Amino acid sequence: MAERRYWLFKSEPTAYSFADLQAEEDQTAEWDGVRNYQVR
Repeated sequence: MAERRYWLFKSEPTAYSFADLQAEEDQTAEWDGVRNYQVR
């Protein structure tokens, strides 16, 4: 079984809230606007 990985993300609730993420079909979403090269 694959190891679980957790991510902490920060977003303004008016832009994309945690409730929006939970409402996604697979509870996943594209991560855009990343400025740190290491996480791209």
